[in-house]
Amino acid sequence: MKHLKLQATADAPDAMDITDHLRDGILSGLFAPHSPLRIDALATQFQVSHMPIREALRRLESEGLLDSVPNRGSRVVAVTPAFVADIFDLRSLVEAFMTRRAAERITAQQLAELQVVQTRYEAAAQSQDVAAALAANRAFHSAINNIAGNRDGSLILDRHWRLISALWRVYGYQTDRFEAVISDHRQLLAALAEHDGEAAAALSAAHSMRAKQTLLQRMRQKLDAGDQKASA
Repeated sequence: MKHLKLQATADAPDAMDITDHLRDGILSGLFAPHSPLRIDALATQFQVSHMPIREALRRLESEGLLDSVPNRGSRVVAVTPAFVADIFDLRSLVEAFMTRRAAERITAQQLAELQVVQTRYEAAAQSQDVAAALAANRAFHSAINNIAGNRDGSLILDRHWRLISALWRVYGYQTDRFEAVISDHRQLLAALAEHDGEAAAALSAAHSMRAKQTLLQRMRQKLDAGDQKASA
């Protein structure tokens, strides 16, 4: 098993910490596709009991990054462009539904709060602060999902956010996306202000598809570079 380094803390890592580190390891190729993740070995590595390891593996299985094989434990799934495309295709459908529902329900106060989040995103973009921009972007979409008020939809999108955020860390969230995201968000805000559910849903779906194409392009570039390096 490859070794993962956890940032030193005063307390032992919990299941979420372990999940985050294993997820990053899988997406960055630290663990080869179909390789096993064994509870005993991971518990020793992270210096924790079996319980947080089992919880971390369950989380990763729910995200589609692990397959549970009877009598053989958990094995890493191959994270291919097709795998990522499937995530975005489902996300686009759910997010469009949630945005349509939010447009029907949004109040003037909620719209004002959403505009404050958008201002935060634009300030982060202006200062080229990728981490702050990603946090504001998540807050923007989470606020829309909260307004929609569909618990199952929010759970699906939250699970995807963790996975997609890790993918952006691995493949690079570049500042050239800022201008397009700002434009998309402003159009979404206008549709929400008009309570135009159909327009809001269409804009949301298009926004998701643009992110999908950008991320897939970066994945393929990295894969191609790796193939060229291996054949050199």
